[in-house]
Amino acid sequence: MMLDKFIKKFEGNFYKNVKLSKYSWFNLGGNAEYFYKVQNKKQLIDFLEESKKKNFKLTIIGAGSNTLFRDNGVKGVVIKLGNNFSFIKLIDKNILHVGAATLDRKVANFAKQNSLGNLEFLSCIPGSIGGAVIMNSGCYDNDISKVLLSIQAIDIDTLSEIEIKKEDIKFFYRGTDLSNNLIITSVKLQGINGKEKDIEKKQFDLIKKKKYLSQVK
Repeated sequence: MMLDKFIKKFEGNFYKNVKLSKYSWFNLGGNAEYFYKVQNKKQLIDFLEESKKKNFKLTIIGAGSNTLFRDNGVKGVVIKLGNNFSFIKLIDKNILHVGAATLDRKVANFAKQNSLGNLEFLSCIPGSIGGAVIMNSGCYDNDISKVLLSIQAIDIDTLSEIEIKKEDIKFFYRGTDLSNNLIITSVKLQGINGKEKDIEKKQFDLIKKKKYLSQVK
């Protein structure tokens, strides 16, 4: 009965027995016991608060580019950020505010269109920007740690929104020391102002290089 009330409160975004293969680029995996596609930060905080009362195990997923789900599925609730977490805004001449669900290649293209360099490498990284931060994704002598200014996140324990500066994050190869109790909602990235044609060429060369290397492996 209590679970029925919970489901009703979040209906429209909360589902039972969802195929996780639809959310993996490998198209593999079993079902999520429960699946919640959150549309905004208020919804997310409300959901986390109610989930605490139910002691649900929470699993956060991004674009699913490097995610393999077990055949026997995932217990508890799988949370995925919805479309409202996918956005890019130019907030200064060389600073972008980017939603965590935004695909990396979209960030690279937006930066190019706004004559903002040093973000071309993102066009070669699959997935979303939130996952890229968690994994400290990078390629060809560049990575997220070199362009990140800060992250905005929801703390699952305190149900509060916090901002963490780059200086307070420890980065290492394909990882960070960020707590698993944080859900990244957006990030701020810094590029270098340049000429669109030069940025476009660099981006094209990186994509070409990646395709070549994938073919010779």
